[in-house]
Amino acid sequence: MKALQMEKFGGAEVMNIVDVPMPEPRAGRVRVKVEAAGLNYSDIMIREGFYIDNVPLPYLMGREFCGIIDAVGPEVAGLEVGQRVIASSPGGAMAEYVVVSAGSLLPCPEELSAAEGAGILISGITAVHCIEDCARLQSGESILIHAAAGGVGTIAVQIAKNMGARVIGTASSAEKCRLISDLGALAIDYTKGDWVKEVQSATDGKGADVILESVGGEIFTRSYKEALAIFGRMVVFGMASREVATIENRQILESNRTLTGYYLGAFIPKHIGHVASAANRLVTMIRNKTIKPVLGKTFPLEKAADAFNLMQRRESIGKVIIAP
Repeated sequence: MKALQMEKFGGAEVMNIVDVPMPEPRAGRVRVKVEAAGLNYSDIMIREGFYIDNVPLPYLMGREFCGIIDAVGPEVAGLEVGQRVIASSPGGAMAEYVVVSAGSLLPCPEELSAAEGAGILISGITAVHCIEDCARLQSGESILIHAAAGGVGTIAVQIAKNMGARVIGTASSAEKCRLISDLGALAIDYTKGDWVKEVQSATDGKGADVILESVGGEIFTRSYKEALAIFGRMVVFGMASREVATIENRQILESNRTLTGYYLGAFIPKHIGHVASAANRLVTMIRNKTIKPVLGKTFPLEKAADAFNLMQRRESIGKVIIAP
């Protein structure tokens, strides 16, 4: 079967389409014919060797997918050949077939296409956890979402709006800002003018009660020190810029603000219950039409490098999909 593989860390040139043996499901595992795989910024960080977790080389790319169950291993109950399912995986989703633990699979909501199903889990669970569990957002509060036109951002905006929050989203182009506005949030193009002043203006000088931050560097520092309200909560779930920011414990003490880190990988496999809970809440929102995945471009597996480059140039909007 064909799969996207990297043999060393680096740029898009380290990824190649390779032929690998068809994987066979052992006890407790299931083989899925992949219809679509979701691309996340963490995939870029994995490829470049910046990800939190170490990955073995060679490594098959891709960590979330939607597809049809093709084969079921021994000791698997409740799953059948022909079911459409969604899941996250340690790797291997950007391939024609992938084998995963039966416990990681969820039925794909009937309301979703394969592409929508492939793009909902990692982004959606991250958004649910950050907003509901980490920030504990309340109705009437204000929330600032950086990179609001991306995979996590578009879902987070919808969740926060449905909870009755006043939502502000930042992005880097007029097209992205139009999408954010269409989702019901106040859009700020951070490439034009001082975005902190705009946040302060939108919150009557108070600052945002909650901030979701995934960029790092100056965005991290200014968000915490200048854009966050007193007793506000900032949730850090990424570092797309690769720029390290430092805040001393004394500064946190004096700030009267809360700083929380979120990393989805920490829940797997020791705290899978947290993931299952968020996934169930996410599926309920989808079925209630509270949220809907916002899809960007879809690329064939052979053009996967183009998908990675599009996202790394920050030109992607919504969820980028790779279809084997």
